[in-house]
Amino acid sequence: MHTTTSRVSPRVAGWLAISGSLVIAVTGGFLIANPPWSILGAFVLVAATILLSVGTVWLHRRSWHEPWPPDATRSVQQQLRRLRVMSVVGSILWVGLIALAILSIISRNWWQLLYVAFFLVMGLSNLSLNRRTLRLLRESATAPERSAVIHGQPDSP
Repeated sequence: MHTTTSRVSPRVAGWLAISGSLVIAVTGGFLIANPPWSILGAFVLVAATILLSVGTVWLHRRSWHEPWPPDATRSVQQQLRRLRVMSVVGSILWVGLIALAILSIISRNWWQLLYVAFFLVMGLSNLSLNRRTLRLLRESATAPERSAVIHGQPDSP
């Protein structure tokens, strides 16, 4: 008698689940087209969508013993870089929104001006949040021991 069981790797299981979900989705599509089976077809499509999602997650795992979800905490430098890029993109959007507001005033399109003003107010509300986040990231970059305590990492020897 063979005592060890052969296990399927997560990647193979992911591909099998994705393939199975496609077959189930096609079946659900045929069911939904026939009036007596339409509601059952909708439930089959929901099940196919869930199986596709699970298969995609399995596809990205290296082994079944790997902790899930993996620790994807970004370093302080990566967070600062992302915040700077988003600040540049936000500045470009601000210039575009102000130009659109001026164009709205010239063309006397008040609804468009109201729409642009809404987005400008939303941008202003995010400005203080972005500045506070940038300050906290810079403080944590200058104090690595404080950052280790915040993130729950043990003290380095």
